[in-house]
Amino acid sequence: MTIWTDGLNVLLDGAWAVFSILIPIIWGHTLFSAAFRKIFKTDFTDIEYFSLGMAGWILPAALWVAGTFLFGEAAIIAASVLAVVIFIFALYSGWPRRISIWPGLALTFLLAASLVLQLAFLEKTILPLYFDSAEHYRIIKYLADTYDLSSFLLPSAAYYHVGFHLLIAAISRLFQLDIVNVMLVFGQVMLAILPFSLFFIARQETQSNAAAFFACLLAGFGWHMPSHLMNWGKYPALFSLVGIHFVLNVGYSMYRNDKFKDRRPALYWLLGFGIFISALIHTRSLIVFAFVALSALLTVWRKKMSAMFQRFLFALVACVILIEIVFIQKSDVLSPLFGAYLRDDVWMIALVAVLMFFSTKFYSDQAFFLLASLSLLMLGLFVPVHLPSLGALTLLDRPYVQMLFYLPLSIFGGLGLAGLHQFLQRLSFHPKLLTRFAALLAFGLVILNAGFRHHFYPSDCCQIVSRDDLAALQWMDNSLPRDADVLVASTDLFVTSFEAADALAGVDGGAWVTPLISRKAVHMRWDIQFDQPDIHAEICRRKINYIYGGGMPQSFSVSQLAGQPNWYLEIFALSKARVYQVIGCE
Repeated sequence: MTIWTDGLNVLLDGAWAVFSILIPIIWGHTLFSAAFRKIFKTDFTDIEYFSLGMAGWILPAALWVAGTFLFGEAAIIAASVLAVVIFIFALYSGWPRRISIWPGLALTFLLAASLVLQLAFLEKTILPLYFDSAEHYRIIKYLADTYDLSSFLLPSAAYYHVGFHLLIAAISRLFQLDIVNVMLVFGQVMLAILPFSLFFIARQETQSNAAAFFACLLAGFGWHMPSHLMNWGKYPALFSLVGIHFVLNVGYSMYRNDKFKDRRPALYWLLGFGIFISALIHTRSLIVFAFVALSALLTVWRKKMSAMFQRFLFALVACVILIEIVFIQKSDVLSPLFGAYLRDDVWMIALVAVLMFFSTKFYSDQAFFLLASLSLLMLGLFVPVHLPSLGALTLLDRPYVQMLFYLPLSIFGGLGLAGLHQFLQRLSFHPKLLTRFAALLAFGLVILNAGFRHHFYPSDCCQIVSRDDLAALQWMDNSLPRDADVLVASTDLFVTSFEAADALAGVDGGAWVTPLISRKAVHMRWDIQFDQPDIHAEICRRKINYIYGGGMPQSFSVSQLAGQPNWYLEIFALSKARVYQVIGCE
């Protein structure tokens, strides 16, 4: 019960922050669902419209955010009032006159339970985790302070996550919330609502509510992803999943042209807006869409071939995946991709592997599409690109591909459960009883695995800021000159096969020196030898005034700094945070 208690405590303590983030989601969900009902009438069930809205809210929300920034701060009130008027109109004109009560109550309960479970993560979180979060905070603060595109300048040369940062800046500005609180709560809310948007595709393909809910359960609690993204501070990557889910839902509706052929012009507009907004949130989503489109084309082409060639192509794609796995496992940079799944999700891998047999048998085309998508996603790890502001990269990096794996795996699980039901229906021995038992067993295994193996709390490796760090940063803000340069510990950053040798990432509370207290942070590798004269000379040459020592395993060596009192003077000390002044530079 501890996790439920922690989640409820966070919900009560941060009720205003949670409510403020849910407002644009509920508003956008209502508008999009109403518009979709106008287009598709009774083609979908209430639950399917609910599922579509859980990703479709991003379109109205994006228009609201764009309006507030395009027309300056004064427009935020007018935009908000207009949003309320549109919301009321959507409720009146687009909401169904008759709503199925029990499915609605069940969805509300599941959504509330998911939110409470995800919020438990924040009970032991001081600041957003990892070094990425510090940079996201800095950009959001810059945008919130500017809040006018007429005087807008790029926060950095390599800036490309504008969608996430603009939304958080708008919410924090409108509801007068601290940016840190909005970032923390926003991530957990996204994790809570994201799985529900997978229901639509799984339900349409299988015509089974149980299979669709099973795919959602797998996506939410079956894998360490996407929850583990919060340990890496990958907020834009997590937010991009909302856009990816939305584009997949709309793209799937276009693919089923036999059912929605007369509504395709509206779907073209929705698809175009969805791709554009997704690109603003995270540009790598465009690569994902290209791979998914190519997989869909291969699937359509495969269906036109003979049965023997279809089986050959299926086996070929499976062999390509095996080859890619071998190359990934041999790479020190890329091998953690599978290591995390085998370490944390091994039982779910085994379950989906069994269900994959039934999905392949009864949903061959869909299984081929998923395998082709997996193959292309992994291929993106090896295709080099060179961008002027970012240097040598690959089409997709390892964390992004690791994040995306939950999508095809979860859908495989849903299709597999539906295929298992069809297989059991052919048996003469109590088929209904067997199918119900199989569904209960599958759901029970995922829930049991989540209870024992799912990590609902922050990882020790990634929570780089302690309360001592907060105290040290506050002291530095009050005591150090505004133009002070602070040396902070860093380590090599490797997420692709072509990382530059000078790519460094912060490893302790020093990563927040620039975002929180506006002092210039100078990065050096954590293992430099402070007792060496050439290191001290280099620090003096670069006119670095202060050194920050955190309490992480890769922080600067406090013993080395303390052992050279003629070079480094301790001016602030706690057990997990120390500040030194550089002296002896004459």
